[in-house]
Amino acid sequence: MSDVNMPNQDSSRSERRPERKLPDLAICRARPAGFGDYADCLVETPFECRYVLGFGFHYHCLYPERAEIIARTMAEQHSEGGSQGVA
Repeated sequence: MSDVNMPNQDSSRSERRPERKLPDLAICRARPAGFGDYADCLVETPFECRYVLGFGFHYHCLYPERAEIIARTMAEQHSEGGSQGVA
């Protein structure tokens, strides 16, 4: 009998949490990991992303176009730093 209520519980859970489809280039952020062509994922909770690889307490981005995500992230950080007068 409890199985009948399962779909309702799942749908109510998704209503409480906004639906995120990762990778989403509007929210994806990454930086070079410092070895190989790996990239550190900078999204706060990337659990739903099929391209994330958990590595210790960090996440690596394995998205095929991750170089574009890195470039956009670095450009955003550079423009934010430039407007604040970073020496």
